[in-house]
Amino acid sequence: MLRSRLLAERAAEKLLTDIAAYDPLVVEGDLLLFRAADLGFDLRLRRVAVAFEVTVPDPGARRGGRARDVALVRSELLRTVRDVFADPQDIVAGTAPGWIGVLHRLPARAPADAPAADCRRVTDVIAAQDGLTARAGIGEPATSVGGLHDSYQDACDALRLGARVDGGSTVHPIGDLRVHQLLAAVSQSVRTRLLDLTAARLREQPDWPVLRDTITAWCESGFNLVRASAALHIHRNTVVYRMNKIEQLTGRPLREHRTAMALYLACLADRLGGPDR
Repeated sequence: MLRSRLLAERAAEKLLTDIAAYDPLVVEGDLLLFRAADLGFDLRLRRVAVAFEVTVPDPGARRGGRARDVALVRSELLRTVRDVFADPQDIVAGTAPGWIGVLHRLPARAPADAPAADCRRVTDVIAAQDGLTARAGIGEPATSVGGLHDSYQDACDALRLGARVDGGSTVHPIGDLRVHQLLAAVSQSVRTRLLDLTAARLREQPDWPVLRDTITAWCESGFNLVRASAALHIHRNTVVYRMNKIEQLTGRPLREHRTAMALYLACLADRLGGPDR
């Protein structure tokens, strides 16, 4: 039984790895469909890809000074993920040390945010274990091998970008990071030029992080003063003061949408930081 289980785990791991690296010019999608069917999985069902990253935090964050090696608890981590993603059609496999991939079958009437809720359950359980933290990236639904490949790549991008943009969250849907994904695909030199030409004077200010957050909240709140102040947890008069300062420094009206969007993209580029790792 143990040998059979290990063979099944390795086959699922190989299947997920091949889907992640799928290239229609190299491998026929039907071949992966047949291999999945042999394992009892129907890749034509509506699924969404999820990528988990489990790490050991800084020594100062370890409770009792005892760290756990992620590689040594691999089976335990896989079991934790499978306890949540327990549908017989869910494909769960370790893809690398500290990384676990899931191709989750989406029930017909499941709420749109159900995968995110399931991911939070997983990260919360892992966080309760000594010395381990976990984050998750979520792709888009798909019903084909090519779509699952894209969904898994999106999940990995969401995981990587979410840590750089919103380090306080543990679950990152790609739908919230599409603009960041597009900017990350642009070269570092282009992002730097955008910042230099659009927000140079703003970046010289000692309160640049505050101004950057104000621009971001203004745009993401639909250019609505009340919603922007609520998002920033400050009085709307403070938002008005900051917006006036931004307009004085840039010489352009922040209430003009083209100006606001150019500054918004520059702020996102600044949050993304240096070259992609």
